[in-house]
Amino acid sequence: MNKISVYFVMASALTCHSLWAQQGTTIIGKNDWLFYQYEMTDPSYSNLENTSLDLIAKFNRQLRANGINLVVTLVPLKMRVYSEHLPDSIKLSEYMIGSYARMSGVLASAQVHLADLNTVFLASQSRNSDAPFFFRLDSHWASAGAMLAAETIKSSIDANSELKKTLNALPVEKFNIIYGKRKRPSKGRDLAEQLPTGSPNFAAEMVTPVNISRAQPPKEDLLGNRLPVGITLVGSSYSHEWTGFPDALRYVLQRDVLGVSVGADRGSWVGMESYLRDDSFQTKAPEILLWELPERDMKAPPDYKFRDARYVTNNTEWLLRVSALVQAKCEIAEPQARVVATGLGSKSGQLKGNDLVAGPTVDGDFVEISFDKPLEKLDYLSARLTLDGPKLVTLEGSGAGVASRQLVYPVAGDDASHVFKVTVPSATKGFSKVRIFPGKSNGFALQNLQVCRQPAELLK
Repeated sequence: MNKISVYFVMASALTCHSLWAQQGTTIIGKNDWLFYQYEMTDPSYSNLENTSLDLIAKFNRQLRANGINLVVTLVPLKMRVYSEHLPDSIKLSEYMIGSYARMSGVLASAQVHLADLNTVFLASQSRNSDAPFFFRLDSHWASAGAMLAAETIKSSIDANSELKKTLNALPVEKFNIIYGKRKRPSKGRDLAEQLPTGSPNFAAEMVTPVNISRAQPPKEDLLGNRLPVGITLVGSSYSHEWTGFPDALRYVLQRDVLGVSVGADRGSWVGMESYLRDDSFQTKAPEILLWELPERDMKAPPDYKFRDARYVTNNTEWLLRVSALVQAKCEIAEPQARVVATGLGSKSGQLKGNDLVAGPTVDGDFVEISFDKPLEKLDYLSARLTLDGPKLVTLEGSGAGVASRQLVYPVAGDDASHVFKVTVPSATKGFSKVRIFPGKSNGFALQNLQVCRQPAELLK
C-alpha cells in the first residue's frame, strides 16, 4: 500500500481545552459506551469554525486553479451518531444537532465538494447492528464506519460529473476483501485509557478482522519505479492504516490511494501542509485530493490558542504557505533576487550567478539573498535546495525599518535536490534581505532561485 510518514516542524499539537483537561477527556455513557469530551461544542465556537471553513474554501480555489480536485469529508461527531448512549446528564443542544449541516452548507456555497457522512451515518439501517460505525471504547470509527465512509465518498464522486470523469480516467487496480471468521479483541480503546484511576473496567471490544489486499503487484515503469498514484488521502488519526479507512477507499474505488495521516498531536492543518511540501506532491500532484477532517476539529483553526505555543501558526500565514506549495507555475514577482557574495557566497568558486553550491557547512554559515524591492505578502521564494544532514533550515528576514524574523522550515536532508517553496512574511512592510542558515552539514546547494507571486484573489 502507498503511504508516507509525515514529519513537520510546525507540528500542531491539538490539545484539549484546559477546563476539559481538568475534568478528564472521557465521558462514560450508557451500555458501556464512552465519548470524547472535546466533541462538545456550542455557538461560542462558531467564529473559530467559520475561520476553518473559510481557509478550506480559499485553499480549494487554489487547488482548482492548479488542476487538483479537492473532496472534503468531515467525520461526524460520535456523540451525535450514537446520542442514545450518552448519559442522562448530557443532551445534544440544537447547535450540536445542526452544526454538521450548517458547515456543509457553508462549504457548498463556497463550491467545496463535501462528502456528507453525517446524513448517511444517521440514516443507515446498520447503525445499531452488532458492527457499529464507531468503537464503543475509542474515539475512532470502526471498520464498518470506515467502509461506509468510503462508500459515501465514492457515491459523492459518482454524483459529480467532473469528479466521476477524473476518477474513471485513473488506472484501475483491483483490490480484494476477506472477512475473518472469528472476532478478535480490538486495539482501539483510547477513551478507556484516558479514564481516571478508580473508573470502571471495560473489556476489549470484539471485532471481525477485515483484510483488503492488492490482487496484483503494483504497477511500475520500465526502471522498476512505482507509478504515481492519482488519489491522495490526507487525514487525521481516522485515516491511520489501523482504522481500515485507507484500505476501504482502495477497495471501494478500486484504485490505489496514497495515505497521509497525522495524529491529534499534530492536527489536520499540519498534515496537509506536510504532504504538500513532500516530494510525493511536488513531483506529481494527485488528480483527486481527499481531505478527511474530524468535525470536532473545525473549532481549532491553525491559530487555535489551546495548543502548545510552539505550534500555533497564524491563519493567513498557513494559507499563504499551502497556496505557494500548490502553485504549478511561478508567476514572476516584481522584486528581483540576488545571492550576495557574503557568507557562503564569499567563498571562491561556490557562487555562480544566483546558484550556490557549497561543501560542508558549520553552524552560523549562511547564504544571503537581497531584493531590489521589499517582498510583498503574496510573494514566495522558489528554488531547488540540496542539504546533506540537517532536517531543518532557518530563514531570517530583515530590512530597513523592519523587525527581523526567523522561520524554520523542514527539508529532507538526504543530499538530493528538492523543490523548496517558502514564504517569508513580515508583520509590517516586506523584507529586503533573507538569510538561509543550513546548519552543520556535509553539503548545501541553492539553485534556480526565483521570487514568485501568488494570485491576488487568494486573500479576498
